Amino acid sequence: MVKSRGGQRKHWAEKARVDAWYAEIRRRCDWSDYKLDYEFAWTEDGKFSREDDIRPRTFEWIRKAARKPRGIDKRWRGMNDLVSAVDQHRLFRGTGDIYNADVWDLLQETFPTPESVQERIDRLLTANNLVRVPAERAFEKGGQLLSEFGLPTLFDHSLMISLHRMDRFSSISLVWCLFLLAEPAHNAHIRKVVEVILDHLLDHFFADFFPDDHWDYYDDALGVLFRTRLDLSSRDTSGYGSIETHGTWPVVPKELVGKLTRMHWDLGAEVIL
Repeated sequence: MVKSRGGQRKHWAEKARVDAWYAEIRRRCDWSDYKLDYEFAWTEDGKFSREDDIRPRTFEWIRKAARKPRGIDKRWRGMNDLVSAVDQHRLFRGTGDIYNADVWDLLQETFPTPESVQERIDRLLTANNLVRVPAERAFEKGGQLLSEFGLPTLFDHSLMISLHRMDRFSSISLVWCLFLLAEPAHNAHIRKVVEVILDHLLDHFFADFFPDDHWDYYDDALGVLFRTRLDLSSRDTSGYGSIETHGTWPVVPKELVGKLTRMHWDLGAEVIL
């Protein structure tokens, strides 16, 4: 068998992950790649043996080709250790959140299992003190509001209120996962609502982080979204099962379950973009 030459082509989302991280670092300082290397590229052991004429050129390759250091040479940090080291510096706290955001993994998964998607949703809900409950329980006089406005409207408003307490990366990940779990045709009315919100989140995200490549990345992300399908291969003939029911449950701040009213969305709660 003839072996293929070279490594696998880097996924565009993996390149975007590194580019976004590096761009945020440069936005916060005017340091050269040389200074960034000096401060962060060396391991603690490597610092004791480094020479002025030898350096890894880690940040130069990150800038030029989004090349992640592998840490093979024990004097120099691999990518995960590098991200952690940079994040600990007072100027760059929070940059690790950009690199470690779930959204980069979601952009590279086109056949997730319902269980893995639900696990992500549960983790995000717990971290932000949110829950999913039937609309009748979520709102004060839920049955009356359902009759007056319909489920899609209530789902839309409660989700936007909930997104107020989330950072933009968590917001994108949650709404992306809600879109995936609304795959059954029975939930098309909910999927449409979620798609509109996610479209705005992705549009503004790529415009902010990649102004020169905004439309390319935005189109790529939507392409992944619409190609992604739930992997039901491990399920029996019951098909989607409880997904059809749970997919219609609104996301609600835990402390507001049963207390949401029209006043909450009339106050002008909008998605943080």
